[in-house]
Amino acid sequence: MLWEIPDPEPNHRYMGIMFERDITPTANLASGFVILPPKQEQQRLSVHEGQEEVYFVAKGKGRFVLDEETVDVDQGTAVYIKPGCRHRAINTGDEEMVLFYVNTPPVFGPVGAYKELTKNWKRIR
Repeated sequence: MLWEIPDPEPNHRYMGIMFERDITPTANLASGFVILPPKQEQQRLSVHEGQEEVYFVAKGKGRFVLDEETVDVDQGTAVYIKPGCRHRAINTGDEEMVLFYVNTPPVFGPVGAYKELTKNWKRIR
């Protein structure tokens, strides 16, 4: 599934869900991808208490904010997000930045929560 998240710039982005316990047989992990167009960023610092997350930069370059630290990333970089770490990704490049993610347990909240999260997103496929 791929959604367009129609937030105003600089927070316009796309998100794809590959595995999520509400829609696939996985129970303890979720995975998918985030596409940040050039000069766009995740809208706020996210934090997940009790969940681990890994991002892999499949394409592009940018920056991750990890609590008080900023880390430059490019294609092939992996970023580990420990439980309780405030984080977000920023595309600093001139092409889209594609991030693959895995988190465990799922960060969307209780069973059924992803449906509430995506209700204002535009489903593309």
